[in-house]
Amino acid sequence: MINAKALKIGLPEDVEKILNTLKEANFEGYVVGGCVRDSIMKRNPKDWDITTNAKPEEVKELFSRTVDTGLKHGTVTVMMGKVGYEVTTYRIDGDYKDGRHPESVTFAEDVVEDLKRRDFTINAMAYNTKDGLRDEFGGISDIRKGMIRCVGTPTERFGEDALRMMRAIRFAAQLGFTIHRDTMAAIVSLAKNIEKVSKERIQMELTKTLLSDRPESVDLFVQTGLAKYILPELDEVLTSAKRVLILRMLKNAEATASVRYAVLFFDLEEERARKALRSLKLDNETINQACKLIRHQDEQIRLNEVDVREAMYELGSDFIPTLINFKKNVAKSRQEILYIPTGKSLIQLDMMDKMYRQIIARGDCVTLKDLKVNGKDLMELGMQPGSELGEMLILLLHTVLENPLNNEKETLLALVEGKLKEEDDE
Repeated sequence: MINAKALKIGLPEDVEKILNTLKEANFEGYVVGGCVRDSIMKRNPKDWDITTNAKPEEVKELFSRTVDTGLKHGTVTVMMGKVGYEVTTYRIDGDYKDGRHPESVTFAEDVVEDLKRRDFTINAMAYNTKDGLRDEFGGISDIRKGMIRCVGTPTERFGEDALRMMRAIRFAAQLGFTIHRDTMAAIVSLAKNIEKVSKERIQMELTKTLLSDRPESVDLFVQTGLAKYILPELDEVLTSAKRVLILRMLKNAEATASVRYAVLFFDLEEERARKALRSLKLDNETINQACKLIRHQDEQIRLNEVDVREAMYELGSDFIPTLINFKKNVAKSRQEILYIPTGKSLIQLDMMDKMYRQIIARGDCVTLKDLKVNGKDLMELGMQPGSELGEMLILLLHTVLENPLNNEKETLLALVEGKLKEEDDE
């Protein structure tokens, strides 16, 4: 049981200094939002945000090093060493005509006015060592219940900022909470408003949900009707016959963006998946890695070291363990959901993983740069720069992939001389 009155939050030294500086100048100051929530839940806060009744220009006068982060919205970043802390004046937001940003901001004198504009009760708490916890909207109670609930009227909060609908699902996934029925109903009724939000912000919330400990929570995007407006392909795969399998695979998958997006779209053709991921404005590395997994998920690598080395060359050495784990996930999830016996497949994948690790441990040559000869060596034998020289290097590499002991300079040069002599004889 959490006792709000007795609650003590250990604040970082620099945060205490900022709050004390505000206090000595006769201003109020509180840490606010996610850092308070995470501290209460014994989670490590990523950021420490501060709210105060001091105006931005007054904050700037109190501290020697500041950055004008968002003066229009009352935010100044106070630099303490190399770390910046956002200090924002209590504010009341004006109308949200675009469904995303307030048209205007009015500075307030009461911290409660600032807290009531926030999205969820668990994020609408403030704390300092003098006053303790300010919890005007039942955040402690909702943490105790494991509940995501809007501050005030849900339709108003989501009408102000449509991205909050996705944030509700993301917090539920990250914290293992459920969404209050009124909050859930408001998301369902306002789902189409998510179209007002940029793809970049949508992608950030979707990715955070997928990377949470409960990635299967993406199903809530379908249940609320958000998915068809976020991304048609998301709605399609999670209403298909593979839905239950995909959700289980997500739960079992390695927690990287490329792997979890590959799982999400594993049943789509690669080009459709690529188009969908591009529309989300994901970075090229994530897109390419996810699509590579989709493309090669059915790749059959025979269980011998020669073929494993060949696969390491063709697909990339670092990609092989990712592919093996992906295949294991598919097999394991099929077994759990469809009761398809996959023990043999898992054993073979474990053996392949062991072979891969032995090859890495021995330092076998699996790339051109690992060959004991290079283009310069071949030119010294009389070969000219160009495609034939490149083809010869590839031939030598495949010779070494078949037998790593051949990766000796003398052996390889002798092989080249033999090939050149054969060509001369012809």
